[in-house]
Amino acid sequence: MAKRALKQTKKTVVKRPAKTAKTPHQTKAQSPIPAFLQTLSLGLNKRAKGAQDFVRSYKPTKLTYLAIIILGLAILVSTKKSLFLAATVNGSPITNYELLTRMNQQYRDKMLTQMVNEKIIMEEAKKKGVTVSDAELNNKVSEVEKKVGGAQALDSLLTQQGETRVSLISQLKVELIAEKLYDKDATVSAEEVNQFIEANKDQLQATDSAGQQKEATDALKQQKLGKVFSDKFQQLKSQAKIQIF
Repeated sequence: MAKRALKQTKKTVVKRPAKTAKTPHQTKAQSPIPAFLQTLSLGLNKRAKGAQDFVRSYKPTKLTYLAIIILGLAILVSTKKSLFLAATVNGSPITNYELLTRMNQQYRDKMLTQMVNEKIIMEEAKKKGVTVSDAELNNKVSEVEKKVGGAQALDSLLTQQGETRVSLISQLKVELIAEKLYDKDATVSAEEVNQFIEANKDQLQATDSAGQQKEATDALKQQKLGKVFSDKFQQLKSQAKIQIF
């Protein structure tokens, strides 16, 4: 009986595997990422961190700035030649600087005087609240075109004189402002109109009486306005503070 009990006791004893201590890197579930990918990821992270540290610590020198400027100029010269070159003759360049210098020497005084005069007139118009609308300018341009024989004829005439429509519009704007500023000072009487018609009958384009009177009135108006404007402008210019450099 004792031997049977001992056999039964041996059969019921179950051997359990010995417990092993968990290492710090041991996890409950195995990572699905292969080991070589983990190593690669760690390497890339280190390189990225190193690049960031380099950018933060990098301090460009004067030579770096100079190299950037030279590179930028080289790109501009190669892609935007017209910014620097006006023309080339047998490979020899004519720079825009040379062109502008020559133009400045030849036309500076004339253009500067014109711009100063325009500035004086525009400031006086601003003080008096005088303005010119685009519609008024367009009507004035149309009048000029009609006098010379059309838009193409006007463009051709402007080209011959070395002018452009932009410069013409600028001049016409000054004229319209002058008319508005001093129109009341340039009145024309009926007697003056009749005298003008008698003295210039052969030169008038109109043939009917009404047309001749309008043509004479406009001509006399322009003459008087020109004289009044000249006198008034000289007063304004003498009072203006002008510095020529």
